[in-house]
Amino acid sequence: MKFPTWISQVLKSGAVTVSVGDVKAFQLSVENKKIDLNIVDKDVLKKALEGGAKMNTLRGMLGLLKNAAKELKDEGYTVTVSYQGEIVMTLGLEASSSFSRLVTRTNAVEINNLRRLLQMAV
Repeated sequence: MKFPTWISQVLKSGAVTVSVGDVKAFQLSVENKKIDLNIVDKDVLKKALEGGAKMNTLRGMLGLLKNAAKELKDEGYTVTVSYQGEIVMTLGLEASSSFSRLVTRTNAVEINNLRRLLQMAV
């Protein structure tokens, strides 16, 4: 069992806010088979991702994202990724991609707001 499925089976419902020092980094809320990850501070996220070798390239990041999204969809889970409260991406079962499918080559990833997603990445 891989991490996306494991975490979703361990967490059934609830919410948690993670801070680094005095800075709120992200909020995670879980309800049934839906998980919302709200990134509050993108700098904390970037620092956390810097350690992964595959995450240094867009291709590597997309590969990891596609695999996680497919696993979530196969298990019946949905993860929404938000940036400062606005949904930027949906992964898993409830993703309905049209444009996103051209970029990600999977129907398990939906880009809800490309502009905000790029703001989060820069």
